[in-house]
Amino acid sequence: MGKNTQVYNTRQTMLTNDYEIFHYSDTGLGKVSLHHHDFYECYYFISGDVTYMIEGKSYQLMPGDIILINSKELHQPIIHNREVPYERIVIWLNKNFLNTLCTETADLKRCFEDSGKENVIRADATAQQGIRSILSKLQKLGNYSGMGLELLYRAYITELLILLNNLLFFNTERYNISFEKSSLIEEIIDYINSHLEETITIEDLSRQFYLSRFHLLREFKKYSGTTLHKFIVQKKLILAKELILQDIPITQVYEQCGFGDYSNFFRAFKNEYGVTPKQFFQLMRRAGKPEAE
Repeated sequence: MGKNTQVYNTRQTMLTNDYEIFHYSDTGLGKVSLHHHDFYECYYFISGDVTYMIEGKSYQLMPGDIILINSKELHQPIIHNREVPYERIVIWLNKNFLNTLCTETADLKRCFEDSGKENVIRADATAQQGIRSILSKLQKLGNYSGMGLELLYRAYITELLILLNNLLFFNTERYNISFEKSSLIEEIIDYINSHLEETITIEDLSRQFYLSRFHLLREFKKYSGTTLHKFIVQKKLILAKELILQDIPITQVYEQCGFGDYSNFFRAFKNEYGVTPKQFFQLMRRAGKPEAE
């Protein structure tokens, strides 16, 4: 492990209200489960034999690739060769912090939220060098003791997001990314995402897409990396967290997320996040997190 890298931290929650940055290099890292965050994630891939799965799509990563993931997207790395160092720089960005950096003419969140955005950017060497330089400056702020710390990290993150948005939406020379997907599974995921407030059963999906139950379950697991039932539950719980932070009464949240009854919702929420819905609300408020958008 390089002198500037950190030991991998399994924590999936932010301890700050602005950003956090990590530089990891691992060998022998075990399986990382399919998960999501309540914040944006920007990920700069340096080395490793890794496929990254995001919402039913599989990307074979190359050094210099940039991954952008919003708070609703389920994702996980698949590490094929654990003897090859899996090195990456990861930056977590609080959604509300990003709002403070945006202007009327520059929505820096667009690279995470735009309907036409892509999850993986493969840029040329010049752009890669620019991104790596900004990330390096952010890392060095961990030991910074001079004046203007807040101004510096806000400036660096603004510069980073302007560069990423320009690469995504205004750069015609960006490399195309090849990825494995199933158009059918993509349609099914789109259907699930647009019907989260309803009860969604495997039988309903089988009828909707004219598939046998066996074929549906097999194909979904193949392309998404998880079971269909677990995917639906995780997506509903993501919506539930957003509603809880909008001060919707918890006794109403389970209905708006299409859970059959409160006990099923309560059990699923605690199994997934380790806390009850009420405890989640209290923890987020105690941490001073602004309401979800």
